[in-house]
Amino acid sequence: MTAILSVCVMIFVFSCENMNSIHEQYLNRGETLYIGTADSITIRSGLNRIGFAWKINADPRITKAVIYWNERSDSTVIPVVRTAESEREMWMSAELRDMAEGEYIFEFEMQDNNGHVSKSIEIAGTVLGDLYVENLRNRGIKSIAKLLSGEMQIIWEPVSVTASSLLYSVIEYDSDGNTVKREVPNGVGETLLEGLQTGDAISIYTMHKPEEGLDEIPSHKRVFVMPKFEREIPKDRFQAAFKPGDNTTPHPGGGENDWTKPITDFGVGQRSLAKIWDGGAANNTNGKTILHTEDQSGNANARFKFPHHFTIDIGAQEGAVLSRMELFARVDNGSFSGHSPRFFEIWATDVPKERDDFATQAEFETYYRTTYVTQRDPAKYDANDDDYTDKQSNYDNRCHNFVAPAPAPGIYNWQEDWIKLGDFECEKPSAMNYNQRNDADNAVWSGGFNFTFPDDGKRVRYIRLVIKFPNWQNTNCVNLGEITLYGDDI
Repeated sequence: MTAILSVCVMIFVFSCENMNSIHEQYLNRGETLYIGTADSITIRSGLNRIGFAWKINADPRITKAVIYWNERSDSTVIPVVRTAESEREMWMSAELRDMAEGEYIFEFEMQDNNGHVSKSIEIAGTVLGDLYVENLRNRGIKSIAKLLSGEMQIIWEPVSVTASSLLYSVIEYDSDGNTVKREVPNGVGETLLEGLQTGDAISIYTMHKPEEGLDEIPSHKRVFVMPKFEREIPKDRFQAAFKPGDNTTPHPGGGENDWTKPITDFGVGQRSLAKIWDGGAANNTNGKTILHTEDQSGNANARFKFPHHFTIDIGAQEGAVLSRMELFARVDNGSFSGHSPRFFEIWATDVPKERDDFATQAEFETYYRTTYVTQRDPAKYDANDDDYTDKQSNYDNRCHNFVAPAPAPGIYNWQEDWIKLGDFECEKPSAMNYNQRNDADNAVWSGGFNFTFPDDGKRVRYIRLVIKFPNWQNTNCVNLGEITLYGDDI
C-alpha cells in the first residue's frame, strides 16, 4: 500500500508540473492582470495583402490591438475607438498590404495604456501573389470563327463545377481606335464580337476570387488572332474588266482597240473570258463552255502574243482577301495537252488606274501593255537564243515567235501598282514527255489545280492573269476551263 501511494503522489506531482508549463510564459511574468482577448477572428486572403476581422468584448481598458507575424519581427497596431454602440462589444478590422506571397502565422494581442495585455491568439493565413496568379486557369475556348455576318464567334468550354473561384471571363480588343471590353458570365456558351477583321488580335482572361478572398484576380491574358474566313467568292458578280494589252479574242475581236468595246456574250458558242466562271470546264458541254482565244500560231505578226493577259473584276464592293484559287484546264481533251496553260502569274489590286489617270492615251496604253515576265525553266526545258525545246509540252519548236521579251527597265507599268499573288505552274505529276501520261496525271487534270496565295491580308477587287510561254501544245492560243476563287469578302 505504501508503494502504491508513493507512485500516485509522483504521478500527481508530474501532472501538475506539466500543467504549469503550458502557462509558463505567463507565470514567469509574475502576477499579471490580463485584459480581454480577440474573439471570432476571420482572415481573408488577397493579392499581396491580407484582411482580418475580429471581435473584442466590453472591457473598457482595451485601447489597441497588435498583430504580430514573422515570429514577432513584424507587427502593426490598430487603435480601438469605442462608440456608444460598441460599449458592450465591437468588431474590428485591419488589412496588411505589400505582403510577400506565402503562408503566415499571425498573433493577435489586445493591450491597454498601462502595459497590460491579453492572452495571445494565433491563427494561420495566406497571402496570394505571382505564383498563385501563374496557376490560375483561363476558361477554355472550343473555337473562334468568322461568320457570314462579319462577326467573330467564340464558342466557350463549359465551366467545371470544381472551378469554384472562377467568376467570369473578359475579352478586350481594339476596334476603330476604341478599346472594347466584354464581360462573359460563366453560363454563356457563345459570344459574338463586332468590329474585328482577320488578323486582328483579342485578349482573353478570367477573373477569379478565392473563397472568402479580398480581390477579384485576373489570370494571365491569352492573345488570340482572329482566324481567316474562307468561302467561295460568288461568281455571279464576276465580269470582264479588259485593259490595254488584254487578249479580247474571240469576241468582240476586230482590232487593236478591242479593249474599248463593250463586252457582249452571245451564248455557249462564244468562248469568251466570261466562260471561265460559268461553272463548266469542258467545251460546249451541258450549256457551258471554255475560254478559247484565237489560235495565231505561226503568225509572227499576231495581235496577241505570250504573255497573254486577262483582267477580271470579282465584284467584291469592299474587296476580298483572297486565299487560294482552283484552276481547271480544258477537261474534254487529253490531260496535259492542247492550248491549256502551264505557267502563269496572278496579280491583284483594289482600284486599277483608268484612262483619266493619264495625260495621254499613249501613256495609258504603255502602262498596261508593258509586262515584265520572268520565265521559269521547267524540268527538261532547254533554251538556245529564241529557240525552245520542252519535252513535257511538245518536241516541236513552233512558238518562239510568240515569246514577248521583257521590256527595257525604267518603264512605268501596271505591275508597280498591283500585288503579285503568285507565280505558278500546273505541274505534271509524272513529268513524262508530251503525249505520255499516267493515272496520276489524269486525276490531277480532271480534279483541278489548287494554288495558295500569300497571307498578307490585303483586300483586292481586280485580278489579272498573265499566262506565260509555253502552253501544253506550244501554240499561240489559250484554253481555260474554269477558275474558282476563295477568300474573305465579308
